[in-house]
Amino acid sequence: MDIREKYIDFMLENIIGTNMKVQLPSPQEDGKLFWTKLGPTVYIKVDLEVIEKYTRSVKFKLKFDKYELEQIIFIPIESSPMSIKEKLHNKVENLVCKTFLDDNRQEDMRQMYEEKRKTMFNLIINEN
Repeated sequence: MDIREKYIDFMLENIIGTNMKVQLPSPQEDGKLFWTKLGPTVYIKVDLEVIEKYTRSVKFKLKFDKYELEQIIFIPIESSPMSIKEKLHNKVENLVCKTFLDDNRQEDMRQMYEEKRKTMFNLIINEN
């Protein structure tokens, strides 16, 4: 086993893990996407299953909501572990967003944000 394979194994076992939460953007009426920085934010849990490992990439099965998709993701071994994790997170977040949009689920996304707003509002009201 060469050093690249060991590094990929190390990253998968110690840094990346088997799941992550990614933010869904809030679709606006004009078709634009709004990435929330403050306030209610909708997150989607994504399970990561390793299907195959290559020298510098990994083929994952991504499972989230009602979807399963396979994706080969490049692992830049010359980067730091946290940089790799951030790039992977961004890639997965974009794939989840694209999947929802390609399936015409903008209204579902709006509804998720509305439910999150109501929940936060109720929590604030109940504390006072």
